Amino acid sequence: MNKILIIALILCLLLQGENIKSQNNPNRPIPSLKISNDPKDQANVNLQELAILVNIFGNIAKTTMTMTFRNNENRDLEGILTFPMPEGVAVTGYALDINGKLRQAVAVDKSKGTEVFESIESRRVDPGLLERVEGNNFKTRIYPIPAKGQRTISITYEENLQFHATTGFQYHLPLAYKQAIEQFKLQVNIYQTDQIPTLISKPDGSLIFSEKNHIYQATIAKNNFIPEKSLVIGLPKQPNESKILTQVNQDQSFYFLSNIFINAPSKEKDWKNKIGIIWDNSLSAKDKDIQKELALLDLIIQQKKNLTVDLGLLNISYVKAGTFHIEQGNWTALKNYLFNLTYDGGTDYSKLNDQVLQAEEYLFFTEGLSTFGSNQVTINKPIYCISSSAIADYSILQAISKKTGAKTINLLNTSPIDGIKKLSSENLKFLGIKEQADFSEIYPAIHTEVQDHIAITGLGKNNNLKQITLLFGYGNRPTQEVKIDINYQENELDIHKIWAQKKIATLDVDYSENKERIEELGKQFGIVTRNTSLIVLETVEDYVRYAILPPTELLPAYHKLTKEQSFLREERMHDLLAQAETSVQELKKWWQTDFKAKKTYPQPSRIVEETFIVPEVHPINNAQAATSKMISSESRQMVLADDRSSKLEEIVLSDLEDPVSDQQHYSGSDVSDRTTAGAKITIPDIKNDNIYLQVLEKSANPYQTYLELRQAYLGTPTFYFDVANFFYRKGTKDKALLVLSSLADLQIENADLFKTIAYTLKQWEQYQYELYINKKILDWRPMDPQSHRDYALALLDNKQYQKAFDQLYSILTQSYSPEAADRDDGIEEIIVMEMNNLLKLNQTHVNSNNISKQLIADLPVDIRVVINWNSNNTDIDLWVTDPHGEKCFYSNNSTAMGGRLSNDFTGGYGPEQFLLKRAVKGKYKVEVDFYNDNSLTLAGPTAVMAEIFTYYSSGKQERKIITLYLDQTKEQHVTIGTFDF
Repeated sequence: MNKILIIALILCLLLQGENIKSQNNPNRPIPSLKISNDPKDQANVNLQELAILVNIFGNIAKTTMTMTFRNNENRDLEGILTFPMPEGVAVTGYALDINGKLRQAVAVDKSKGTEVFESIESRRVDPGLLERVEGNNFKTRIYPIPAKGQRTISITYEENLQFHATTGFQYHLPLAYKQAIEQFKLQVNIYQTDQIPTLISKPDGSLIFSEKNHIYQATIAKNNFIPEKSLVIGLPKQPNESKILTQVNQDQSFYFLSNIFINAPSKEKDWKNKIGIIWDNSLSAKDKDIQKELALLDLIIQQKKNLTVDLGLLNISYVKAGTFHIEQGNWTALKNYLFNLTYDGGTDYSKLNDQVLQAEEYLFFTEGLSTFGSNQVTINKPIYCISSSAIADYSILQAISKKTGAKTINLLNTSPIDGIKKLSSENLKFLGIKEQADFSEIYPAIHTEVQDHIAITGLGKNNNLKQITLLFGYGNRPTQEVKIDINYQENELDIHKIWAQKKIATLDVDYSENKERIEELGKQFGIVTRNTSLIVLETVEDYVRYAILPPTELLPAYHKLTKEQSFLREERMHDLLAQAETSVQELKKWWQTDFKAKKTYPQPSRIVEETFIVPEVHPINNAQAATSKMISSESRQMVLADDRSSKLEEIVLSDLEDPVSDQQHYSGSDVSDRTTAGAKITIPDIKNDNIYLQVLEKSANPYQTYLELRQAYLGTPTFYFDVANFFYRKGTKDKALLVLSSLADLQIENADLFKTIAYTLKQWEQYQYELYINKKILDWRPMDPQSHRDYALALLDNKQYQKAFDQLYSILTQSYSPEAADRDDGIEEIIVMEMNNLLKLNQTHVNSNNISKQLIADLPVDIRVVINWNSNNTDIDLWVTDPHGEKCFYSNNSTAMGGRLSNDFTGGYGPEQFLLKRAVKGKYKVEVDFYNDNSLTLAGPTAVMAEIFTYYSSGKQERKIITLYLDQTKEQHVTIGTFDF
């Protein structure tokens, strides 16, 4: 393709607006707010005030960031604030303004926090939720940011500062904001130090430290300020070296924190003659500090000089890229190869094995996020994990390296020189406390390596102890003792939270085994973990209703309401079993009904009576969308009769097999002959006029063109979805899967986006990946019956019949919130159809003895259509028109021919189902129609997956799947496909 045309197109795209530019780097190192309503609104919300307070005690820093966002739009908006944290740092405080005053959050388990937030949000009030997502990344959803108004949030985190032999401890605060902040305040207080701190980097040249009573303070207060640089403070090592701080508890036990400086000589490691390099070249690895990683690799090579390197590349596949023979430290060929790599696709650690590279030890350059497969690695040789990514999951990396007897290097807070020292040596290890009978739990874990400094925290049994003896050595034998006097003076540190963070970090290395213990610690100490969130509710009544203990200032009112029982608690719906049994009876009654086909008569070409002119269908505006369901069903059928099929190029995908007769009785002269007739599904090729697809169509090298175009659409989900489908249609399925998997690396822990991925994987029959993605969604959203159903159907696709059956049945025996029960009313009819189909087709593989017999029924049908969608706040309708012209839809859910439509879902994720027991000869048309203007989220426009079955549950059923995005600016109803019986 003409490169000038491509360059011109890219320049055009880059000038389209800030909504595209703002997504060019989805993994920013500073807190960033994204407006979920519509990307066009992004520029209309600005950071009005930023106040930062930093308190540093020894090597412990406590940072509080208070942010006020201004909404310049004339309508309420919702925002998602995301920010990465350094290794081992956890959020310990969160507050949201309620009625003009900041209210502190309380800890809840993660899934309950999400469920409560969404339940209250639907009432248009002011909850706040902060949660940890994959990696050490955090996000909070803010709703509403009022029209022409503002919202304020405050986030607090505590961290152990890293020690550097040359500069001492270092504190780092990212401040690379690109736009002016109307009011900017920064205050830094450094306590208990006799040496002046060093400002290695500062956001403004006027920032200096002043000293008073051994406290150093630096402040900035500016208007319309753009911070030029991040804040980096160097804290020299104190001359009195080791210190211990304590916090005495009510039962006279105490928490302690000690900074230990120790002479820790190391033994030099001899690198093997042949090493393997595993290089993560997925999309999420694109923004790591490659220069820093190459610098560390250079130091390793210069240390060894002569060696052989096998290079493997990892994204959703793991392939050998070549063998490089390095002599006298010359590795130019390998360096150039790594520097010019293409980064694309998701990441699948489960692909790693010891067959691709024949190495004695490995260097694994990655960010610890296995987004498209399990993070379990099967290589048994030493794997040294190295990362420079701000979004890295160091718990995963440490689990990999410790399991194989190797180490993890965090290049975000370690220089390449310090990194090579750690990698190339056997270091002194912390082996515990001599007075162990006086302590219950000490962290970090035994055998943690020491390089000059280590911070140790623990829980002492009584405060009469005067001294602690710390043990160090190589292997398992102590060779050094360090004695520290205990000082029980009061201090301003929350040492108990630091201890809890250390314990959580230790448990987090084996998260699956310690999940419940981590959740308990998070709740007790108010720390955000993988499965614990912080939540703010607006009213005391909400805390009572959802059984969440409120912050201190609301406790009296909370206890009063609880004692008086004057407020109704949330009464959860315990299960759907009774409704499911009723649904089976209704389905049986419908299935046994003999629907007589109506005789049709010819119609004149012109009707003399009053004529109704059918207008051409155009996209409707927001006001029309809100009222479209209120027009009469007769008028609605006529107005929406235009299916635009003349605008759609139809492609016949396949002819389905002729089913065998099941000897059932048929009524009507036009019923198809099931002994000879086949069913043909035709799916229209829906035209897409996106300019990038036009460019790809004309390109001689579409994949290279995609890479060139990608920068302009880096954060836009529809781009990857469209391009993936482009490659799939062209037959390059490996490229299609690679591009689709990039969506998993695009946004961390976005369930709506992952649903879209799962739909497409099902359509492409990539069932193993479909199962993995749906399991992730289920982990994130266990409160939704749809998550369980999608996972069950993925198990079925993978032929895990018993697990699939049990998972479907579990949906009917769980409890649900009133909001979810109301939103998903009617889903049980769809569940029982799928349970009975699974049971009938796989009787030898499924044991159904433990379920209610009232749920079992044999209900074969000629046509079954099911639609699912990925957006919680979208109203999608399923329409099916039969050969007699009768449309089955929400206000005509039972047709003369016997068509049956399930409950109309006006919110949530659906699904909706159409059933027809006996199909007559002729053409059937399937459409979807949608109304809400809330479909555009961070996951992109609403995605719909339609499953079309013929001869469902007959033993000869066939299925076709189509997944598509519904663009609210172009479509209000779309033809999914047609049947010819």
